Amino acid sequence: MTATSDETRSPSGLSRRARSSGRRGHRPSPRTSHYMIAPAGPGLTQQTLIDQLNRVAGVEIVRTCAARTVCPPIAVVLMSDENAAALRRSAGGTLVIEPDHGLRAAASVGVLPQPRTAAMMNALGPGFATTICVLNDSGQPVERAEVLLAGEQWAAQGLTDRSGAVELALYGELPETVTELVVRPRAGYWGQWRERPELQANAAYTVTVEPLSPEEPDWGAGAMRFDLLPAQCCGAGVKIALIDTGVATSHPQLAKIDHGIDIRSGDTSSWSQGAVGHGTSCAGIISAAPDAGRGIHGYAPEAEVHVCRLPLDARCSDLVAALDHCLQAGIDLICLGFGCERGSAIVDQRIAVAKQQGVSIIAAAGNSAGPVQFPASSPLVLAVGAIGQAESVPDDSPQAAQAIAAGVASGPFVPPFSCRGPELDLCAPGVAVVACQSPDGYAACDGTSLATAHVAALAALILAHHSDFRGDFAGRDFRRVERLFQILKDTAQPLGHPWLTGAGLPDAARALGLPSQRWPLVSHVDAGLGDMRNAVRHIDLLYPGAGFGPGPAMAAAFEPARGPAHVTRLPLHPLPLTLMAGAGTEANVQALKAAMMVAGLTAGR
Repeated sequence: MTATSDETRSPSGLSRRARSSGRRGHRPSPRTSHYMIAPAGPGLTQQTLIDQLNRVAGVEIVRTCAARTVCPPIAVVLMSDENAAALRRSAGGTLVIEPDHGLRAAASVGVLPQPRTAAMMNALGPGFATTICVLNDSGQPVERAEVLLAGEQWAAQGLTDRSGAVELALYGELPETVTELVVRPRAGYWGQWRERPELQANAAYTVTVEPLSPEEPDWGAGAMRFDLLPAQCCGAGVKIALIDTGVATSHPQLAKIDHGIDIRSGDTSSWSQGAVGHGTSCAGIISAAPDAGRGIHGYAPEAEVHVCRLPLDARCSDLVAALDHCLQAGIDLICLGFGCERGSAIVDQRIAVAKQQGVSIIAAAGNSAGPVQFPASSPLVLAVGAIGQAESVPDDSPQAAQAIAAGVASGPFVPPFSCRGPELDLCAPGVAVVACQSPDGYAACDGTSLATAHVAALAALILAHHSDFRGDFAGRDFRRVERLFQILKDTAQPLGHPWLTGAGLPDAARALGLPSQRWPLVSHVDAGLGDMRNAVRHIDLLYPGAGFGPGPAMAAAFEPARGPAHVTRLPLHPLPLTLMAGAGTEANVQALKAAMMVAGLTAGR
């Protein structure tokens, strides 16, 4: 499964040792599902686990992973739900057997307005087809732009071709029942959002998109006070693992990233392709090298980024392997842009080990518009939701539609896609974030994973430059993690109801002990009755009998604990910033400037 496993694998991913077990030729039934199986206690080796499973009928081992850490080995298998229940009974509590849930990335893909629940063909007729043409301001076609048409009951979407056109068929709708047209170019342009577009059947409709300028600083820098930090705050000496879809190192501002691995295959080169673009944007927020004439730069550009590439069909077992890799690589901080609806006891056990070894995990809350997803929902993890700033987006952009849907005309807002609930710890810029895009461009991106990258960058600066991590919290243990989370949360600027924004928006200047004023809020984000009802309904689902309602009949056997990140409340030091200056006059001058800034005697860079 990864380079950390001691198994030799075939191209199918099944270890030769498992394939030679005498079960060659076995084919699972059509109703099989992926499961993870791990020992419930110490002492069971990988080979013993394989041998035990090979004696069970109806179980096909897909791959195995034996971490060279204190974590137990796991096996990923295919079996029916009935066989899983039977194995659970026969194991007598010696094995942990749980579904290997699929993971979803939490960035731009999937945060377009959600299609309505579809009734099939209805009285409106069989539908219609139309062609959407996307051009730039010079009249040139824009290829690979994502186009979505949403009607009153149905939706259709596609990508533009080389001519900038895409033909869409919208069944069960008429041109006059189309409520929204959304266009998202892959890179280089702002998107377009149009209410009630005047479409015609079997005719072309042209949309002109405006160029995106990466020369201007992103609004997140000012919102989180990164712009007040001295230039020496660069995160040097901190190892950040980006568990995501890969990073396009072909981008000139990301060329220095040279650590990575494809988690499922163990390949050490494919991680640097980043064709999807999700991980590339997050990597740019953390570590994009400064480029003269461009406002985009990473907030922790000297941190050492290690890319753990997950496939598009990633499952919890892939996350287990990624966490094992991070534990072996001496990672300080994990930025996780994936999540799933239900929890995993096996993944949560890996997370607990990571925390005990001083590895801080910061995870995206999710883009499903529902409850906070796992593993962000774990009390061992810092969960980050997204916010936007209405003034930072063009009036006809998809991001403007998000502000309108949130009922905000100016100031900060929580986009409808951002997951929410009592497990949320912080919020950060996750709407209209101008970021790097593969292979070498820039895009206006949305998603809680973008917000997570902002917080991960600040966390790297705190670990690198806060005096606490040179003294009482220098050791790699759980105290280090909880102190980092406390600093991030206790110095954040509250924005409203914690179910929507957690403790608020992190303040980089306050977190590092620099003078900082409150971000002037034009409006105050708050939770409505609907948000509260949804959160209570989710608690009913996960914890039947908890006192909030009747709950379903089946207990959530695989759901670990949920809640905001655990922190130990200790006094914060008033002036914690420490900057290690090098030799020479220039270094001494820079150190003096930093000291003056700490004392509030000079302005930021």
